[in-house]
Amino acid sequence: MKVITAAALVALAGAAIGFSGTANAAVGINFDFGNVAIGYSDGYYDRDHHWHRWQHRADMERWHHDHGDMYHGWRHNDRHHHD
Repeated sequence: MKVITAAALVALAGAAIGFSGTANAAVGINFDFGNVAIGYSDGYYDRDHHWHRWQHRADMERWHHDHGDMYHGWRHNDRHHHD
């Protein structure tokens, strides 16, 4: 009986580890830089002209670095700046 119980526990532990790896792989945040049409310090317009706030400062900094010609260092509704 002890051998069967031990084998069942080992199998259960192996299955739990296998499933937890799969579950962790599915969790994450993905930012699609290809959908950004024009960026501002406070967010961006996508290609369908919908407004979005940057979820992370790092997203804005990376997009600004890669697409400086399409980035404006002011808020999108700043009345002193116009596109």
